[in-house]
Amino acid sequence: MSSDERHRQTGDRDGAAVAIVDVLEDYLTDKGKGRNGKSGQYRRHAEREVNRLIEFLAGDRPASSVTFGGLSVGDLREYARHLSRQGWTEGTIRNYYAHVSGFCGWAAREGYLSGNIAQRRRAKEPLPEETGRKSGEQQAWSAEQRAELLEYVNEQAHEAIDAIASDRQAAIKACRDRALVYVLCFTGVRGAETLADGNDDRRGRDGLRWADVSLKDNNIQVLGKTGRWDDRPLPDPAIPSLQRLKSVIDPPSDEWPVFPTLDYPTLVKTFAQEMKARGYEPSEVEAIRREMVNDGEGAAIELLADYGIDPPALTTHGAREVLKRLTEEASIDLDDKHGYLAPHGARRGVGEVLVRAYGHAEAARYLDNSEEIVREHYSHIEAGELAERAEAAFAEHDQEPHARHDAGADSDPDSDGE
Repeated sequence: MSSDERHRQTGDRDGAAVAIVDVLEDYLTDKGKGRNGKSGQYRRHAEREVNRLIEFLAGDRPASSVTFGGLSVGDLREYARHLSRQGWTEGTIRNYYAHVSGFCGWAAREGYLSGNIAQRRRAKEPLPEETGRKSGEQQAWSAEQRAELLEYVNEQAHEAIDAIASDRQAAIKACRDRALVYVLCFTGVRGAETLADGNDDRRGRDGLRWADVSLKDNNIQVLGKTGRWDDRPLPDPAIPSLQRLKSVIDPPSDEWPVFPTLDYPTLVKTFAQEMKARGYEPSEVEAIRREMVNDGEGAAIELLADYGIDPPALTTHGAREVLKRLTEEASIDLDDKHGYLAPHGARRGVGEVLVRAYGHAEAARYLDNSEEIVREHYSHIEAGELAERAEAAFAEHDQEPHARHDAGADSDPDSDGE
């Protein structure tokens, strides 16, 4: 039964009378798709945690008695307190609550709730605080989050490219956003190495330029943390998004930023300043600007290209704003101090993948970090793997005495057997 049918049957337009258990499958279908459409780990965990919430709220009543209309901030506060009393680690408690928050966010978008009440300060107050100091507690984009964000930016770029004849600015914006996400997802570069830093005017801190990118050789050159220019890997998955971005922007020179700002006032100001520096009279600049305005805001970046003026690069702050917007538009719910997929979370996500696949030394080389720092930042991975080995060792050890005892019994001549 669809959400609209439920609304019609209950006669309650805002869905308050709908039982939470009745729409759980809809949520899991929308949010729990794994590779090739198969349900993955996220779906299993989300189903478990939402059912845990329903059981807590229902008590001795049937699960169907728990409706959206009866769900309050106080209920979520009590549930957060309940999770905090279970003896789990702080990270586990926040993770379990995040699944509930994700469900509430989805319910709000579907019209069952007026807003994500799980995100209210009063509801989250009993949860352990996010310290950000422990390994594994800082944001790292998960495989599910990465897949959701990539799927969204791909869809947006494809739609914008199809309509490029009528709105070139929208195509540039969608392709820039997609390329930014792909570079962050797969290169693990620091934001300061590819975006503009307003407090540092050095070349290499003013945004990645097309001259720094070699699509053929799968690498980019960045000004590293040590102040040296270094080559960084550019994996194949990121290449097509950059190729398309370059073809859509068609930069007049290789000194153009790969990720330009598209802020209209900033572009207009840049154009005016450069034209005056070239000797144009203010009245001439104003006349050209008015013509640009008459052509629409989409002409701003093209006008700079026509006059051979390099636009400013997207700043680190601007990139965070882009990712906030994309996270919200893609309906990706996070329950951390950021509330969105932050750039440094992409780098940590790359680190998670590489440490698990190739170990600390290879991950350190890729991330341009020392092995010691990588071991410190990702020590939770090693601890988890050691715990699994210890569990297997104990299981094997505990079986050995029984095996020896059974073997002894079989060889005992005085044994009665069965």
